[in-house]
Amino acid sequence: MWAYFIMPAYNSTTGGPMGMFQNSTKETKEFEKIILEIEKERDTISWAHTTIQSCLWNLENPKVERWVIDWCVRDLRENLNKKEEANAKLQYLKYTKLRQQMFMLNMTTNPDKFLDDLDELKKQKGINNLWKEEQYKEWREDIKKHPEKVGKLHITEDSFTFEFGDKNKKN
Repeated sequence: MWAYFIMPAYNSTTGGPMGMFQNSTKETKEFEKIILEIEKERDTISWAHTTIQSCLWNLENPKVERWVIDWCVRDLRENLNKKEEANAKLQYLKYTKLRQQMFMLNMTTNPDKFLDDLDELKKQKGINNLWKEEQYKEWREDIKKHPEKVGKLHITEDSFTFEFGDKNKKN
């Protein structure tokens, strides 16, 4: 059995979240769910790494104020913990859950090789992270249902204001 990568969106025909498989089954749906969980942890690791680098950059400034140092130390601690937790979850997902599901689907490669191949397919399709794409899809659908949630940022020389649309107001 081999995966056919289509698009990172819910496939109403097969019932799978991403539509990776032509004929979706309980096992393939679980496989897709594990892949989304892996992508979520990868996103968390990336976000934490970026935030940690930003804090370190701020702390390198010789003129940094005490409140910035306190904020950065707290933020570093939180993001180092998030990154460590996400790395542990990622290892479990890859080498326990994904490996087991691949075995059930008679896939002959290992989790790392499969994920490398998937990353290459994502790159070809212009997709950075499948979990993020799912989030964007949900946000777009929510905005279509609730356009009043969209706001406008107004920037002037001395202020920032943010106003939300009013669904009762006629334009």
